[in-house]
Amino acid sequence: MKACLFLRKEKNVMNKKKVYPYYMLYVPVIVFVIFFIIPSTIGYFYAFTNWSAARTSGLKFIGLQNIIEVLSNYKVPIAFVNTIVYALIKTICVTVLGFVFAYILNRKIRTQTALRTVYFIPSILSALVVGLIFSALFQTRHGTINSMLNALGLASVDWIGSRWSAVFAIAVAEVWRNVGYAIVITLAGMQSISSDYLEAARLDGASEWQIFRNVTLPLIMPTVNVNILFSLIYGLKMFDLIYVMTGGGPGSATESFGTLMMNEMSAGRYGQSVAINLIFTIFLVIVSMVYNRVSSRWERVD
Repeated sequence: MKACLFLRKEKNVMNKKKVYPYYMLYVPVIVFVIFFIIPSTIGYFYAFTNWSAARTSGLKFIGLQNIIEVLSNYKVPIAFVNTIVYALIKTICVTVLGFVFAYILNRKIRTQTALRTVYFIPSILSALVVGLIFSALFQTRHGTINSMLNALGLASVDWIGSRWSAVFAIAVAEVWRNVGYAIVITLAGMQSISSDYLEAARLDGASEWQIFRNVTLPLIMPTVNVNILFSLIYGLKMFDLIYVMTGGGPGSATESFGTLMMNEMSAGRYGQSVAINLIFTIFLVIVSMVYNRVSSRWERVD
């Protein structure tokens, strides 16, 4: 198609223009090293010591003992699986819903501005507010959802009382809270597409599906990748909503790495808490590197 050839030429020209001097990287790199790398490295040292509530001074180096104890803890596999489930549900739902709503809002409709505001409102609410709202919705006895089920003649569901229903409730709350960001980012990517590309494709006789597949989608893939990466990373780091809605319970059924670190620290096992944080950080780095390697192929225009 002529539109695709034109698209490749324009992309090459744009890439040649995006050349910046290397010295512009010095300041952010220095700030990142001073305020993140150095404090994190010093903090991770405590994962190899006998730091605890009973011992805050005269610490001794104990090697991999904390890491071995953490990996043998029965809560870690539960937290690992839950963290993956939270991240996958959030990533898939937020990306898909953000794309669908952005595609709708990108069209000329009368209530466009009002709908954008409505969709983005949940994103500005704090995790505490969202957690309390959904705790009330999923409450067993007097919750809104169970009241609706009872009105339909169905039995109440103990949403927060069992593992997977509680995981589902937390995931729904997280998706509702974050879909607004995905809509805004995806919509910005769609609106940045020049109308020349679309008109050229229509002149070639392309259908709406062909325009979407060969023009719109390749151009917004960098935006979609940003949504996926942010949703994946922040989904893996979920803590606040879990802590507000279940605290990791019942028992340890809804634990994530975030709540597991918090609970270990609250129990006075500081060294084990830092060890969990170290393991989780390594896991996040691996996931980010793998995703960046895979997603770089999606942004190519063939």
